Amino acid sequence: MQQRPPIDRLRESLADDISHAWSAEEGRGVTVHGRGGRSPFSARTLLHDAAHVAGFFLLAVVASFFLVYWVYTRGLEPPNEAIAASGSGSSAAFDRTGNSQLYQFTDPLQGVRNPVALDHMSPLLVAATVATEDPSFFSNPGVNFRGLARAVFENLTPFGPGFLSGSGGSSITQQLARNVYVDPAERSDRSISRKLKETAIALELKRRYSDRQILEWYLNQVYYGHSAYGAEAAARLYFSKGAEDLTLAEAALLAGLPQAPGEYSPAVPENRDGAKARQLQVLDLMREHAGDIQEIVSIKPEEFGAARTQPLNYVDTQFDVKAPHFVFYVENQVAKMCSAGLFKPPKDISCDSVVGRGGLKITTTLDLNLQALGERIVEEELAKSEEKSNGHNGSLVAVQPETGQILTYVGSRNYFRDDISGQVDIASSEQSHGSAMKVFTYLTAFEKGWTTSTYVQDDPLQLVSGDPSTQVNNWNSKYLGKITVRKALSESVNTAAVRTVMEVGVDDMRATAHQLGITNLREDNCGPAITLGACEVKLVDMTYAFSALANNGVMRGRPSSEGLPDGFRQVDPVSVLKIQDASGQTIYEYSKPNERKAVDPAYAYMLTDILANDGARWSNLTIDRPAAVKTGTSEKFRDGVVLGYSRDIAAGVWVGNADGTPMAPDTFSSANTGPIWKRFMLEAHGMLNLPPSPFDRPSDVKPAKCGDFTDLFREGQNPSKPGACKPSGSGGAGVPAATPHATAAGTPAPSPAATQQATPGAPTATPESPPSASPSPEPSASPEPSASATPEASPRPRQ
Repeated sequence: MQQRPPIDRLRESLADDISHAWSAEEGRGVTVHGRGGRSPFSARTLLHDAAHVAGFFLLAVVASFFLVYWVYTRGLEPPNEAIAASGSGSSAAFDRTGNSQLYQFTDPLQGVRNPVALDHMSPLLVAATVATEDPSFFSNPGVNFRGLARAVFENLTPFGPGFLSGSGGSSITQQLARNVYVDPAERSDRSISRKLKETAIALELKRRYSDRQILEWYLNQVYYGHSAYGAEAAARLYFSKGAEDLTLAEAALLAGLPQAPGEYSPAVPENRDGAKARQLQVLDLMREHAGDIQEIVSIKPEEFGAARTQPLNYVDTQFDVKAPHFVFYVENQVAKMCSAGLFKPPKDISCDSVVGRGGLKITTTLDLNLQALGERIVEEELAKSEEKSNGHNGSLVAVQPETGQILTYVGSRNYFRDDISGQVDIASSEQSHGSAMKVFTYLTAFEKGWTTSTYVQDDPLQLVSGDPSTQVNNWNSKYLGKITVRKALSESVNTAAVRTVMEVGVDDMRATAHQLGITNLREDNCGPAITLGACEVKLVDMTYAFSALANNGVMRGRPSSEGLPDGFRQVDPVSVLKIQDASGQTIYEYSKPNERKAVDPAYAYMLTDILANDGARWSNLTIDRPAAVKTGTSEKFRDGVVLGYSRDIAAGVWVGNADGTPMAPDTFSSANTGPIWKRFMLEAHGMLNLPPSPFDRPSDVKPAKCGDFTDLFREGQNPSKPGACKPSGSGGAGVPAATPHATAAGTPAPSPAATQQATPGAPTATPESPPSASPSPEPSASPEPSASATPEASPRPRQ
């Protein structure tokens, strides 16, 4: 007689047991009633049927599990073979020549590609890891059922923090399965399907391989923070020794890091108290689970006590990298370019992993000589000024307008200085740019028919009548009455700019900024003070926008991979020239720039004419060639910005403190940030042997002589507002308007010998030469940008 399947016998046995139990209850008078009295179905029959249903359900669950298990484990390769097949190792970034390596990116699986044998790791580290991560490792089948039960309780019941919001409960083998067999893009997915895959693979790994082999693989790939993957890399990074030489105190420290590397990595001095507290927790866990780790090592109570007080002698954690903020910016850009379809990743590696595992050679746009120049100037000028200004950090970006290529990218004064939050990439983080935002306001006004000689009023202004807190202040608390746009922009008059943006429209001003390359400012939450820098933007975006102005409003770069909404820029600055796979085959190459007109060339030139003549002289930032420049200082002197351009180079400079600490009062941008911009522009042009070049005036921009003054008009466009000068019918000479206030006359035509009278009592603009006028701090009347939180540091090395 054929033996029936165990599940059928289990189902029938369960049904019989329940039926007998309910029969006993019926014998004691228990009945089941329907609407008409006694039910036609007995409790015994109902329970017997229910047991059959439960049995079939149990059978379906078991069958489903084995099906899932078979799907996920069929043809499962050993971890080392799976890693070898998954990619070609990490990528490297090079300068624009392709010869000088900037950085070898970290491969998260490099430790398993080149493993250290378990015999060459300290048993203390192995024991600490087991006690901390998975005390039942030696007895469980690959899944920590106690941890799994806790995870189920927290994630799938009303008693936890929320659906799929609780802890993971993963065993060491499950963590190994996740890190090796689950794509990085899916690892943060807390779905049930991902957990089932991880569990099935863990069970199969534990069935196939010894505990020692699994521990060896695990300890060679686990992440310890600060780009250290694997125990050997972590031991050398933090203690400058091999993993086999770790003391109990050091082993406990390392074993505690994987739980939260960003919080505990002792490479960041601010983390060391937390890392020490975590180490003490690990030591307590080792003592608590002494029975679980006794086959690895036996530790005496006095040894635990000594380890708790033993000093942890960390070593300097600097690593070999040139232009660190730039290479991590490039890493992010390459992933975005891949996702946007600008190149196909090798071996079907996900775009999130293409830099870490693609084995790419990435030739960037960085000019190492200009980079070294920028880093040196930022350091030297800050060293001169920081004691007086209390501004300890700086950033500099330089873009080639002709191609949109980033030539220089100094994300901070020094990446490795923790006292200034050096790992924060200022160039890509959002900061106030003060009155540098006025360029977008006046470009918008030009598009609405204003001219460089249009009148605008400079009088006391409150954004909310009767509310002194909304007072818009000029830098010197003085007012000039009726003035021209040329004077208002070149001398950075705040009340005039706010009145202008209120008239032309904040939304239209934001649209102009977006067209010129600004990627944020997506919410209208700043009001008119947006023109004074009340909303924060990125230095790299602003520099790119100014490079378009150098091209008379034409943006040059590569197709955008930022996923921006309609109305935003369509091209991005170029940071990558070529990408080659591990075999040397070119999979991406930048050949010539894509072009998009961001603003009308006539209006861009009118703005450039103001900034290159009146503005550069007023801020005392003229150089040895035509160059437009705009300063910006945020409220309470938290940010000092100078942005400007010649025909060949656009450069943006920021000075301040990464944590938002204000600089000293009266730390004006032209005096504090200006010397960095001026030195870089002078020396960079000299280093590249670039001759001076004038800005090209579009054919439809006509100069008009108005008495002693010359102004610019777009041919065929009648001014929409009154001004100091009117275009003549012939286009040869302008017609002076009615005599305005003494300060409102048009600015004299550019002349090398022209000077302006300095404002009495104004601070010096630069230390090298007498100022022609004082700069403006451009305080904002709007809600100021948040300055309390330190921006995020560069995403890699991971913390």
